[in-house]
Amino acid sequence: MLNDRDFQSLLGMLPFREHISPAVADSLRTHSTIKDWYAGEKISDLGRTGIGMIAFLSGRARISLVSASAHQVTISVSRREDVIYIGGNPSPQVLNNYELEAEVDVRAIIVPLSDFETMLHSDLRIENTVLRSVLGLFNAILFDMQNFLFQDLAQRLAVHLLFEYAQQGTPSVVTTHQRIANSIASSREVVSRMLKQWEHTGIVKLSRGRVSLRDMAELNRLAGE
Repeated sequence: MLNDRDFQSLLGMLPFREHISPAVADSLRTHSTIKDWYAGEKISDLGRTGIGMIAFLSGRARISLVSASAHQVTISVSRREDVIYIGGNPSPQVLNNYELEAEVDVRAIIVPLSDFETMLHSDLRIENTVLRSVLGLFNAILFDMQNFLFQDLAQRLAVHLLFEYAQQGTPSVVTTHQRIANSIASSREVVSRMLKQWEHTGIVKLSRGRVSLRDMAELNRLAGE
């Protein structure tokens, strides 16, 4: 059961909160729980779960496509005040190969599938909002797949570093070579080799857990911008 502060935090993240009836709100508050995950811990297999919705209070998590050989490709990243509607997927089998993992320590509110579905079907406006969000996730998946298919490695790496620069607000990007590899559909060894080449030419500066962007003009050129 959520306390007043956490329940208000949950409502504040939901764009359809004004359409939630008192009975549904009471059920959400009673049955939802807060859970913590450490960095690197798997939160959920998206296609095989009893979770209806995850609302992030803190931290950062990534949705990854996992191959049969256990290779991972990051599809999207969720942060504080983001909400993932797992139960709103009209074709749950599509997500069987996707999983949610904490990139840094995560605290989130978990809404059970049964309560989520009750909320979803209580008001057509809620259902429409959730379906639009789910379609947005699928569009992000298609966009990333297009990039993986049609961009070369250097372009994908440059685009990723510039994206992280924009997200973190500093040219000294906190990341690891493995995390970058997961995000651009490559291997850690290949990413490390290219980053070392870029360090030699002055594009980046490497240190433990960090990639410092030195030549923004060249990164933008490599990214095709």
